[in-house]
Amino acid sequence: MTKLGAIETEYQPNWDLTDLTVLTAGRYKAPAFPLEALGEFWAGWVSAHAEIASAPVDYVGCSLLAAIGSLIGNARNVSPWPGWTEPSVIWINLVGNPSSGKSPALDAPLALMRKLEGELGVDHPETIRQWEAQREAAKAKRGVWETEVKTAVDNGSSPPDMPADADCPDKPVMPRLCLSDTTPEALGRLMAAHPKGLLFYRDELSGLLGGFDRYGGGGERAMWLEAFQARPYTIDRVKHGEPIRIPNLSLSIVGGIQPDKLTATLLTGDDDGMAARFLYCWPEPVRPTRPNCVVNDDAALRAFRALMNLRMGEDEDGNFFPVTVRFADDAAALLQEFRESNHPEGQAAAGLYAGHVGKLPGLVARLSLVLTYLRWAVEGGAEPDSISKGTVGYAAHLVDAYFKPMSRRAFGDAALPEVDRHAASIARYIVRKKLTDINASTIRRNWKLPGLREARKVEAALKVLEETNSIRPTPSRAGTTPGRRTSDYEVNPQLLEATL
Repeated sequence: MTKLGAIETEYQPNWDLTDLTVLTAGRYKAPAFPLEALGEFWAGWVSAHAEIASAPVDYVGCSLLAAIGSLIGNARNVSPWPGWTEPSVIWINLVGNPSSGKSPALDAPLALMRKLEGELGVDHPETIRQWEAQREAAKAKRGVWETEVKTAVDNGSSPPDMPADADCPDKPVMPRLCLSDTTPEALGRLMAAHPKGLLFYRDELSGLLGGFDRYGGGGERAMWLEAFQARPYTIDRVKHGEPIRIPNLSLSIVGGIQPDKLTATLLTGDDDGMAARFLYCWPEPVRPTRPNCVVNDDAALRAFRALMNLRMGEDEDGNFFPVTVRFADDAAALLQEFRESNHPEGQAAAGLYAGHVGKLPGLVARLSLVLTYLRWAVEGGAEPDSISKGTVGYAAHLVDAYFKPMSRRAFGDAALPEVDRHAASIARYIVRKKLTDINASTIRRNWKLPGLREARKVEAALKVLEETNSIRPTPSRAGTTPGRRTSDYEVNPQLLEATL
């Protein structure tokens, strides 16, 4: 046997790999999305769009819930009993690896909202022309008034008051239903101009979650936290102008995020309740297939339009407010049963998951409102005047059988020890890219995996992968320098056969 052969024999570990839990460590199995909760029409619509997008129905269904919540907005809120109200705000986090179908699925409801935005904006150019005329007239009248003031001052007489129509009106804001990127001040102005609320969407939510306060000044993250409750909000740090006052800051959120970035941007660090506010959607991937259906979105567009046209209440002073839809007595009793069975202490919940469980009853109430209007928008007839027990049952089932297991799946990654989480991150990257060999320095410098920029952390993670027989030092170099580990590794072929 050659010297090289001897080295290979000496450094050849058992290459069996019977345990692939390094890829799924901490992750619960994904539950099936309960399409029946959406009603017959929307279940079919979601299924068809999922087939066209080659995406799990979960991504389309959950995106729909966030969109409907934003369209209801501050026009309606829900009250299980006196003293407890919830807005229709829904935050959805679509978790999945690249090319898992998140963006095409999200496009299904967004396409309808963009069509409605186009309808709203048809008259905007004419509105701007009228505003420009008013602005120029105001400038002229202000000039006349300023001349009169100067003359009065020169003559020692009292200056005249400025005419009301000499004050330049604010520029009209283009009507919007959704947005994807903005500064805090721009967001504040948009929200003030759209008191009913908006939908924020982003293909990659890590850009939002990891970029708070990037414009300086602080407080941006706190602003978004307030948006979940649709509370009043004031932005005082506006340059050269008055504070922006928003009576009800209502912002639904939907977007995608990769599992590793989810942990790095949302599930680590101080717990301020941001992670607890999201509903998580992390389905198993589906194989791409050629669709056999064609979707006619006319009925869905009419339903979206009906929800868009819901109006807020208005008091005698011209102030707008949400109209409250109350629970029927038996519906409130069912929600109380859910509260009692999902108390964090009874769930043996801790950390981030405990905070999330604590918000589940409120999310059931919100989903009850969304599901009620989701069906009404298609079926028509008189607007609902209460939330039924049956609808609360569907909402509770949606949370208990779907969103709660999904949150365990999401939070499970964060609960792992850091070294195991990093090892899993490297293993998943290997499988996605089908890499047959890897290098420690390349991982640190080029892979851009969260938390893996330091040599010691990369080395520790690779050691875990060695212990599971997922990788081994490259035989031709292993042990060539006594006391020094190689930075080159080959990947167990069995790992490459795994699916994520």
